[in-house]
Amino acid sequence: MRKLFSYILLTVSLTACSDILDKTDLTGIDERTWDNESTATLYLNRVYDLSMPTWPNLASAATLPTAIHDISDDYNGGDQKIWYGTLSVDNITDFFGGNASNNVWAYIRKTNILLTEIEKGPLPQDVKTKIKSQAYFLRGWLYFQLIKLYGGVPYISHPQDWVTENLFVTRNKTSECIDSIARDFDMATALPGNWGTADKGRITRGAALGVKGRMLLYWASPQFNPNNDPARWERAYKANRAAYDTLVLDGYGLFSNYANIWLDEGTGNKEVILLRSFDGATKASTFDDAARPNSESNGGGGSYQPTLELVNTYPTIDGLPITDPNSGYDPVYYWKNRDPRFDATIAYNGCIWPLSNKTGRKQWNYVGVTEDKNKPTATGFYCRKNVNTSIIKDNTKLGKTDWIEMRFAEVMLNLAECANATGRTQEAYDMLTAIRKRAGIRPGEGGTYGLKQGMSRDEMFETIMNERRIELAFEGKRYDDLRRNKLFDKLNGKKRSILKITINAPYTVADLEKPDATGIPLRDKLDLNGPDYTTYFTATVDVLDTQKPINYPSNYYFYAIPTTNITRNPSLVQTTGWTSGGFNPLD
Repeated sequence: MRKLFSYILLTVSLTACSDILDKTDLTGIDERTWDNESTATLYLNRVYDLSMPTWPNLASAATLPTAIHDISDDYNGGDQKIWYGTLSVDNITDFFGGNASNNVWAYIRKTNILLTEIEKGPLPQDVKTKIKSQAYFLRGWLYFQLIKLYGGVPYISHPQDWVTENLFVTRNKTSECIDSIARDFDMATALPGNWGTADKGRITRGAALGVKGRMLLYWASPQFNPNNDPARWERAYKANRAAYDTLVLDGYGLFSNYANIWLDEGTGNKEVILLRSFDGATKASTFDDAARPNSESNGGGGSYQPTLELVNTYPTIDGLPITDPNSGYDPVYYWKNRDPRFDATIAYNGCIWPLSNKTGRKQWNYVGVTEDKNKPTATGFYCRKNVNTSIIKDNTKLGKTDWIEMRFAEVMLNLAECANATGRTQEAYDMLTAIRKRAGIRPGEGGTYGLKQGMSRDEMFETIMNERRIELAFEGKRYDDLRRNKLFDKLNGKKRSILKITINAPYTVADLEKPDATGIPLRDKLDLNGPDYTTYFTATVDVLDTQKPINYPSNYYFYAIPTTNITRNPSLVQTTGWTSGGFNPLD
């Protein structure tokens, strides 16, 4: 339900001042909250709203992860301190945040209050279990976000008493945190496989198993597992297999239309597993405004512009890499005969993109284009994935598109990665083949969908990473994939690339944009799939990172705890690799 994630302030009607004075609960929550399912659910809804992920461009100091982590080699932008290796100890503040009531520990405390206090109330046990199971997931989710950044953190499973308890807690080992989080996710498997429409967005047992599988995949990946312990991979495989099998049993699967996965929110879309809901009013997405060209936005238009590296990752319609001599790839007409996910994701110069319901509208990205002259594309491309073309430019800050944190294709890719790492090669092939078939890639000879047969484990890993990059583009997964696999190492010293489109002399911007007697500009009458393209345009490769190359130091794989937090709690030991760091996040 869309109201589920609205900002709901829990209010309990009190009949007299004496009721307030009679309170015995020291958590600040009226104990009658736990007497009724409706008030307990309101409290739970508030924890949902504080904890659940959101669109990256909406990330702030109050979300996890914060906006500083919205960084990728797939598009422009990203925090320069991370990108170019100038972070200080105090730059990553997810650990506490700047406000005692507005940070992850406050949110964890809220879940712990619920889990403890609801047991004291008279609610039936099945109602308590339903509410607690969701809270267990939310607590595990919050801790998972911290583990990704820092490794082990203090794992607190009850509401601490600020008067009687020693609050100078130490960091748990990362392995201890992983096991505790896994137990939290297991507790959520008591939830139903599906909820009714009125409860859209609540955690299901499949979502709990899927996120547990994701977490254990991270735990088995090189960031946490540099010695490649096979036991971790086997554990991750079993978790992801259980998630996949359970979701299939509960009716989940790949949605038939890749381009509409995010935009079709009907009951027939069984691919969506975990989401945050938006209604365009009390809770609105502004991704459309950020991603669209400036001329079709309400002041936005500058973010999530694909780099040439991402564009070149897409195979051809036959599933072959564009570097394969048998692919038929044409570097001039690079958009022709590509994987259909290319057209669903990349807006290139001259493509049809009917923004604001303008049928037949063409997108122009050449240098000097008049409508976007003051804020042109930085890369030569725009992101068209998840952009709702029916929204007019004045309403691009009132988006209703839900943020999908996990969908069935990711579970399949997680399973494929674990299957490959544990020697179950055919299972990895099966997952990739199904995803490519849904995408619209041709089966080709032998029905391989362009996949090389007989791949080694390393070759399959590279294939899976490329498939993740394509399938999950602009879904907030690339940054974590780069970190958990330590792939930033391969980017160091490089610069992201762009495609610069210029107009050939003697033609000018004015020539292309001059309308004929019927009001149609010359550019809109060109056949860009023929010689008109090379007659009027030249595309050259340039660099996005003009000042310096990428520099991601090895200690960034686990961030530092801000010194202010260590000052508040001297029992916290700084992460190894940072000033005076002695805590090993690999334990």
